Amino acid sequence: MFKTNFLKKKLNNFLKLYSRKPIKNNFSGMRLEHCYALYSILKKINPTNVIESGVWKGQTTWLIRKSLKSAKIFSIDTDLNQREFLLNNVNYLNKDITQYDWSNLNKKKTIIIFDDHICFSKRINFLLKNKFKHIIFDDNLPNNFTSYYTPKMVYEKQILVKKEYINYYNLKRLFVFFLNYFLFKKYRKKIKVYFFSKYLVIKHRPYFNKQLKKKMNEFRKKISLYYEFPPIIKFNINKRFKKLKNKYKINLSNFKYKTKSPITDKSFFKNKKKYLDEMSIQYGNICYIRLK
Repeated sequence: MFKTNFLKKKLNNFLKLYSRKPIKNNFSGMRLEHCYALYSILKKINPTNVIESGVWKGQTTWLIRKSLKSAKIFSIDTDLNQREFLLNNVNYLNKDITQYDWSNLNKKKTIIIFDDHICFSKRINFLLKNKFKHIIFDDNLPNNFTSYYTPKMVYEKQILVKKEYINYYNLKRLFVFFLNYFLFKKYRKKIKVYFFSKYLVIKHRPYFNKQLKKKMNEFRKKISLYYEFPPIIKFNINKRFKKLKNKYKINLSNFKYKTKSPITDKSFFKNKKKYLDEMSIQYGNICYIRLK
């Protein structure tokens, strides 16, 4: 979809735009790497309509408008009270994306941005039923690094492995776990428990059945393009999952985490070091999908 040289060439222009972002600390929202991915994809597709599922503080909405001056934007969040930046020429909606009628939109000219942390398996029927063609999915993490299905898992035919970590000093979570474990036989059957020196891991039985398999197969057949945006600099798994590593003393080198070759390297930012702190802290294989 993009050549590396093209993305590197356009990066400086994007950084000039990004330096004017309205929200300086967009913690839990899109940051530099995913903002650049979103910006690049929007410019490439040039849709007439953009549906943003997950607004948070409003920085992504700002970026959409800066990328597409005349597009019609629908920004959706079940809690719009978190917004710190609002635009007058945006349609703000406060119900889930599935609760609205999108039949009047030209699907070939419409793109959906999913940044709402909802399992992608719950979006498949909606996408197929409404015949959407263009999708961007943020936090498109691989197996073992998220608690829900992502397009990456669906595309690569993976079955979700959900793990829950509990430190022994977290008495409240330990109490809830043992209460469920000893009182409910069904709960015991659905999990496996591993005890380590400083924490325990609860591995949940994979969420998968015939109906879900059929749904995923149908969706895969509709995919004409699946593209993962590359990291800007070399992906650093220890930086990306620093909290998980430090809290539970996990050796992340035991996990496979594949990414594309980076767009550039740290030398590109020798006069822009302020951006280096944002690299790898969010990157999660953000992707673009085009459906037939």
